[in-house]
Amino acid sequence: AQASRAQTMGEAATAFLETLTDAQRDTIVRPFGDDAARVNWSNLPVPMAPRDGLALGSLDDAQRSAFHEVLLAAMSSQGYHKAASIMWIDDILRVEEEAALLTLAPAARARREPITRSRDSGQYWIVVFGQPGDANWGWMLSGHHLAANFTVAGGKIAFTPLFLGASPQTVTSGKYAGWRVLEHEIDRAFALAATLDEKQRARTLLGAEVSADLFTGRGRKDSLAAPVGMPASMLRADQQAILWGLIREYTGDAADEVADSQLEAVRKDGLDKLHVAWWGPTDDPARRFMYRIHGPSILIEYAREPDMASGGPANHVHAIVRDPRNDYGEDWLERHYVEAHQ
Repeated sequence: AQASRAQTMGEAATAFLETLTDAQRDTIVRPFGDDAARVNWSNLPVPMAPRDGLALGSLDDAQRSAFHEVLLAAMSSQGYHKAASIMWIDDILRVEEEAALLTLAPAARARREPITRSRDSGQYWIVVFGQPGDANWGWMLSGHHLAANFTVAGGKIAFTPLFLGASPQTVTSGKYAGWRVLEHEIDRAFALAATLDEKQRARTLLGAEVSADLFTGRGRKDSLAAPVGMPASMLRADQQAILWGLIREYTGDAADEVADSQLEAVRKDGLDKLHVAWWGPTDDPARRFMYRIHGPSILIEYAREPDMASGGPANHVHAIVRDPRNDYGEDWLERHYVEAHQ
């Protein structure tokens, strides 16, 4: 099943590349072994973390449409709409920040303007590694609050690391008020937390506050040597069902064949090796919190981030899903990618 999905994604990527000029292809296509470009993803704005490849905004309508076919081939309907919404929300954020710029002193405004200008649904950068359709190839899309990495190795597809974020997480004003992204990742997690008994909470809740150095972004792929928190084997059957639903919320962002394979690997590892940890409140998702689900084949983290000015909780979230032993298809390719600290 994965081989058929890999073929579909390869055909979509080939069709996309055929829409490009020679100069565009020279910029967007890198050797499969270009390790430096392979790990050059980030959740930061482009001025703070320059990307490789071509920006979506530099493509014409036909080229952009062709790239969306690649996204659709690689992701499920929910994953595609999360990615598309995250890019769209950057346009919302730009409007908000442009209004805020008017309240700043000239010097502060000048410093902030490059970041504000980069809040744009066109500021997401595409790189293709190797030749689509070959035994080993891949592609990446990276911009503010989105980094999607897909690797094909011998007919199998790795979809991690996948970084998703949003600011605002919930649109609070204007004609889009009420729109939100990455909400089910919150709802399912808090539903699980609400079922924990005293003994389970003692093992799961590791801190009343969220430390700034907890989140596992780029450059920390090897930082979590062992899971912490409560083994999932301590959960009752009804609680386990909620946990599997939460895990599927993340693995299910990839196409069904890929998601099913990843979920099966997590199940095969066993509940004793799968751990759940939580920092911050479990009864108020508007406050700053973070949770982690960690096993040999999965690392999921979700955090409500602090407001940059006040340090309090913000309408701003980060989420990531990784495979500790097979990010970028490392296990299948028998290689190791070293990420630079962001």
